[in-house]
Amino acid sequence: MAKQTVGLGSSANDGTGDSIRSGGDKINDNFTELFNALGNGTTIAANTGTLASNAYLISSYQSNTQITARLNTYALVANVASLAALGNTNSAISQRAQVANVVTLAALANTNSAIAKRAEVANVASLAALGNTNSRIALLNTNLTTTNTAVRLLISDRAQVANVAAIAQLGNTNSSIATQTARITLVNTNLTGTNTAIRTLVSDRAQVANVYSIFSSGKSYSTVPNYGAAVTYDISANASSAYIVSNMGFGKGGAAFNNPELTVRNESTIAFDLNGLGGAHPFNIRSGSSGTSNFSNTLIHVATDGTITTGTSAQNKTSGVLYWQIPHDIVSSARNSYNYYCSSHSAMAGNVNIKDTGAI
Repeated sequence: MAKQTVGLGSSANDGTGDSIRSGGDKINDNFTELFNALGNGTTIAANTGTLASNAYLISSYQSNTQITARLNTYALVANVASLAALGNTNSAISQRAQVANVVTLAALANTNSAIAKRAEVANVASLAALGNTNSRIALLNTNLTTTNTAVRLLISDRAQVANVAAIAQLGNTNSSIATQTARITLVNTNLTGTNTAIRTLVSDRAQVANVYSIFSSGKSYSTVPNYGAAVTYDISANASSAYIVSNMGFGKGGAAFNNPELTVRNESTIAFDLNGLGGAHPFNIRSGSSGTSNFSNTLIHVATDGTITTGTSAQNKTSGVLYWQIPHDIVSSARNSYNYYCSSHSAMAGNVNIKDTGAI
């Protein structure tokens, strides 16, 4: 506030000045202002030093100028102190502001750091989640690869098992084929044995059939070829006039006859032993009583060296044995339908009378 001046009036006790109470109030107000300005309202805070004594003031300040200079000095000091206080206050305020700013900035920094950390944590969490996802994808790929490998191995194993089963079946089939082949071979062997047995049986029966003619002719069994002849006629020559036929059979025994008529049956085999001709008088079979219409069917000649000829080539022989396998459809319509003859001597000839089976 502005300094308050006590009103003294125009003259003493003229009643125009302030009352004692009003003047005292102004004085109190002024001191209150000073105490408030220089202290805390109760005590003066400014350091004014040791109060100088009157003697010191009188000796030190001889004039008003010196007093004024000193007062100015003290005023400057007060101002300096006040400015210093203000400077300190401003500095404090600035520092407080800076501190506040620092705190705010620190808080902001902490907030930003926290946000960044939260963001990083969020990113890390996202990245971790992505990492886990990538890991899962990689694991899934690994599992798929493993599954594919397992499937391939399973398919391969099943295929191998199927192949083994097929091969085993083929092996069984091959074994069965081998067994069947062995059985077929055995059957063939048995058939061969049977055929051999049949041939042997036929041969034995033929030999038995030959025994009669051999017995009747008195020849050695070993000299007669084995073609199953029912009868064997021994042929020799009576010079050039006739064939001598012995071992006639059918009740005539081994008697010899010149150009005899031979009575035989169809479906039988007869033999002519030509070894008694001495290499002459070629022997033939023909149809009819004359000419050279030689019969060729079912004729077999066995030479003394074992050479076999058939058909026409079996005719006109002077040694060996001639076999005639008479077919079932040949039956003589006349007594001279067939005959034997010598191609060198016409007188040497005889009839062959062929009867149907059972007619003899």
